[in-house]
Amino acid sequence: MTTTRITTTDDGARNVDEPDFLDFAGAEMLRAAGRVEPAAGAAAVDAARRAVRDAVERDMAPTPLRRGRRRRRFAVAAVAVAAVAAGFFVLPVTGVDGGPPAASANAATFLRDVAATAAEKPAPNARYWKVERRFDNGEKAISGEQTTWYSRTSTVISHDGGESSVCHGDYCTFPAGDGGQTHWTIGRERVTWDGLAELPTDPKALRAKLLGGSTDSRGSVNNQIVNLLVTAPAGPELRAALFEVLAGMDGVHLVGPMKDGEGRRGVAVKWKGPKLSHVLIVDPATSKLLEHREDGKFGPGVTTFLSTGPASELD
Repeated sequence: MTTTRITTTDDGARNVDEPDFLDFAGAEMLRAAGRVEPAAGAAAVDAARRAVRDAVERDMAPTPLRRGRRRRRFAVAAVAVAAVAAGFFVLPVTGVDGGPPAASANAATFLRDVAATAAEKPAPNARYWKVERRFDNGEKAISGEQTTWYSRTSTVISHDGGESSVCHGDYCTFPAGDGGQTHWTIGRERVTWDGLAELPTDPKALRAKLLGGSTDSRGSVNNQIVNLLVTAPAGPELRAALFEVLAGMDGVHLVGPMKDGEGRRGVAVKWKGPKLSHVLIVDPATSKLLEHREDGKFGPGVTTFLSTGPASELD
């Protein structure tokens, strides 16, 4: 129950002071609803929208009461009703437990917001691209942490010790093949470190490049996007384009605020590939991937990305 306090000013006007939060019936249910598909026909939805607009106009009309806070509260409630009528709902702006914002109506809107954030980040400029990750596949033999450094000519992986042709002390170094250049698979091509800067940053052209003539739009393409966003020293425009491509893919849905295995707050999207279902947790404030969860015939697997970014040396 909320308390309303009415005071009278020196000029005789009444002022209503109410708590500045949503207290209409069903608000919490609406917050938790996520996306819902339209249940009514187009005519019913249009009628609901007209009714909401009329209600907002009446509520915002001048009255003797100075009810600024009250009108804002009812206006927000009306927006919520309109969102339900239209078949979608806007996630709480504060996320989980006051976490990062997730004010997105669907996965495409959220991912395009992330793309805009990625485009504003500085370009990586270092000798290595360093990735720290933890694997958890439910079996000790294929679970644990790993640090990998990618350079133009080799891949270096942290090691517990021992000597071999590729492992010395704490590191195992794997020289790149194909002309001695580290590469990433893009569709049917192999793109080197320097070649990443030559990839198209128009989402439509980049999607065609990732497809490489294939019609598998949710398997290979989405996996390539995740791999590039994590392991490649992609510039800000390319990273933004990768998020734009993911935003335009069929079958990608917004899950909402979610914590990764480290307890970090992010926002999750999901899709189903030919063999596996996927959940990807993204930090909208940095555009970095926090965690990739997969589930399929042989059970779940989780890769938590502890850190990703440029590095000047092995450390």
